[in-house]
Amino acid sequence: MKFFWPLFAAFILLQPAVPILNYVFNYDYIVDELCVNRDRPELNCKGRCYLMQALADEASKKKDAQERGAKNNLQLTITYFLEHTTAWDFKFLKPRPKNKVEDCYNRTVTSGHTNQILRPPIFS
Repeated sequence: MKFFWPLFAAFILLQPAVPILNYVFNYDYIVDELCVNRDRPELNCKGRCYLMQALADEASKKKDAQERGAKNNLQLTITYFLEHTTAWDFKFLKPRPKNKVEDCYNRTVTSGHTNQILRPPIFS
């Protein structure tokens, strides 16, 4: 993974120079076969016409990509949904009934027994 990012960065940086590198490495083939002015040696072109055409093609591709990107940005749509309601419900404002906690202590123990069993201590 360490080596991937530098190679990727180098590829991205050298991508605009691909036509020039192609011209340098294939110079003889371009001069002999692809040059438009090979029939007129007095122009002393030596394949520069092919290089200029390749650079123009690269620039037009870049321009087309930018235009497509601009068109895509213009076609960005925002979807917004709002549900229209006519009746408002304010349940959150109404007081809720409190749940009564039942204690079984009051039902099972009568006051008569508590007086006999539970007496405060008497200090003399």
